[in-house]
Amino acid sequence: MKATIGNKSSRSRKLVFIFTFGFMLFVNSVAQSFESVAKSALVVDNLSGMILLEKNITKRIPPASMSKLMTLYMVFDAIRDERILLTDIIRVSKNASQKGGSKMFLNEGQKVSIENIIRGIIIHSGNDACIAIAEALSGTENEFAKDMNKMAKNLGLINSSFTNSTGWPDKDHYMSAVDLINIASRIRTEFPFYYKYFSEKNFTWNNIKQENRNPLLQKGLGADGFKTGHTEEAGYGLVGSAKRGNRRVTFVISGLKTNNERTVEAEKILNWAYRDFKAKRIVKKNQIIGRVPVWLGEKKDIAVVSKEDIFVTLPISQTSTIKTIISYRQPMEAPFDVGQKTPAKLKIVYTEDSKNISKEYNLFASESSQTGNFLTRIYATIIIFKNHITRLVQ
Repeated sequence: MKATIGNKSSRSRKLVFIFTFGFMLFVNSVAQSFESVAKSALVVDNLSGMILLEKNITKRIPPASMSKLMTLYMVFDAIRDERILLTDIIRVSKNASQKGGSKMFLNEGQKVSIENIIRGIIIHSGNDACIAIAEALSGTENEFAKDMNKMAKNLGLINSSFTNSTGWPDKDHYMSAVDLINIASRIRTEFPFYYKYFSEKNFTWNNIKQENRNPLLQKGLGADGFKTGHTEEAGYGLVGSAKRGNRRVTFVISGLKTNNERTVEAEKILNWAYRDFKAKRIVKKNQIIGRVPVWLGEKKDIAVVSKEDIFVTLPISQTSTIKTIISYRQPMEAPFDVGQKTPAKLKIVYTEDSKNISKEYNLFASESSQTGNFLTRIYATIIIFKNHITRLVQ
């Protein structure tokens, strides 16, 4: 049941309220549709959290070295838990040093710091570095893969399975575009200090200088991460991210035929995402956007706010109606402090291609309230009892 605030009918007494205010977003450039040649593609505007492009985003794909992002997450998580330190030294095994494919060029018995292992994985895409850290953390690479699967389950990566630390081809080693975006975004937001490694353009180990394989870092597009991948089965793929102004775009493309095709496709996607879409701030952080009733408190109602700026991202050629709706099915129960989460939600509803799209956000109290006096509590009890009787009669 829904009722607008201010409605004096019996519906407004059923503790389900909606407060709306709307405006028209007018834009006048031409947004071009984008048909990706990738077999799987996902483009997200991180400022608003909205998907700009999706293609086979839950399909299980061979991720190749893009799955090294999961290996890196495991390393960063171990540092966070103080199981290891950046300055810790590990010894390289024969198994790690002899692994084929892309290499950091570690030697058997060589000692290397965790920080350099991280650089070797990110910049060199070193399979040897992945195995070395897997053995350091879990004893063997097989055990590390089991730990990766446990972590993936905890993180909600429902279309991912890992059999190794490197992305080496295996029918039981797979991820999806959604899961790749998920783990990439977690790395950037949970471990911002370590995100800087992804934008390093080169790294030298054992007197061998190798360039970062991310093709966008050299192009002045605002790109600053993440990870490429390639095997014969997987084709060429990239998890990429770029920031221009206050907007960040993160994307996944996979299954490209050549290295050049991957580079061209990635560049096209970034330019399209920034050129043909515009982010509009709908709600300002800590801006009072409405009021919700208080139960058993010294105040009848309190103002609510969002703890974040809220944006929507739309094609700049589209004229859209955007509505913000505050809804709740119960009042805020006293006592509570400023900043406490309320039962109310802010729902953003907008149109795109004649379809209604919505997203919800939590709202928080901008005022505190103590428990009301005896008479206030008696009055509140009478009102609730009266409303209950009204519902039974109806």
